[in-house]
Amino acid sequence: MRRIIAMGLLLSTLGVGLPMVYRTIHRRFFGVRAGVVLEDQRMEYYYEDEVRVIVEQMARHRTRPPVNASLEKTTGEIIPHKNGLYFDVDAIVHSVVTAPSKSLIRLEGIEVVPLFRTEHLAELTDLLGDFSTPLLGSPGRVENIRLSLAAINNTIVLPGEVFSFNEIVGERTIERGYRNAPIILGEAVVPGVGGGICQSSTTLYNAVREAELQIVERRIHSVAPSYIKHGLDATVAWPYTDFKFMNDSDTPVIVKGEIQGWRVRVWILGKKGGEFE
Repeated sequence: MRRIIAMGLLLSTLGVGLPMVYRTIHRRFFGVRAGVVLEDQRMEYYYEDEVRVIVEQMARHRTRPPVNASLEKTTGEIIPHKNGLYFDVDAIVHSVVTAPSKSLIRLEGIEVVPLFRTEHLAELTDLLGDFSTPLLGSPGRVENIRLSLAAINNTIVLPGEVFSFNEIVGERTIERGYRNAPIILGEAVVPGVGGGICQSSTTLYNAVREAELQIVERRIHSVAPSYIKHGLDATVAWPYTDFKFMNDSDTPVIVKGEIQGWRVRVWILGKKGGEFE
């Protein structure tokens, strides 16, 4: 009786152990070869689908997108572009699963160069459009214009991109420094936070017209403003009434704006004649 029980226990143990032994042997024949290391990760005996999961995780932590060249908002100084880094997961997985024993494999990335680079930004020096209007009104109104011009100043608009005045300037609130000043509301002139910034959007509109860029959205005031001929204005009101234009040229443009003496000036820089050198 004891022999029968012992034999049953032995068979039971072998029945549990056999699949594990089989899997171990199968991995040694069909998995990654012994001693293969990817960076500091041991990869031996992993199956291909397991290798892919590990490689994807490694690549995800090291991948970085390319960053276009840009401008410092206040000074206008060029901020150089940054190359990105991309990993070909399929190629890395293949190199791991086909590597000979005791191979050390490095996770080699592919450098990705951005479309708009530092040398391109340095070429955007041609004056495409330039317009100014007389600075009028109270200190509060002048401050509102200054803030809105600072918001749009040194904005790069890439080919095909739409510039939205409301999106760039944002909501006009006391907390953001905007003050009460007269605004045109219907047929009346009433006090309102951010009064005066329509002069910024109007000056921008006329600079964009000179640059011959595509106007996407514009509305005029119901009452003629004092700083420009009626019909050449562009009113804005958060969040529904906006001024928008599209850069339909082949190269980026730069919007610049500031108060110069007793004038509100906006100008557009770009590259005449098309493509970069």
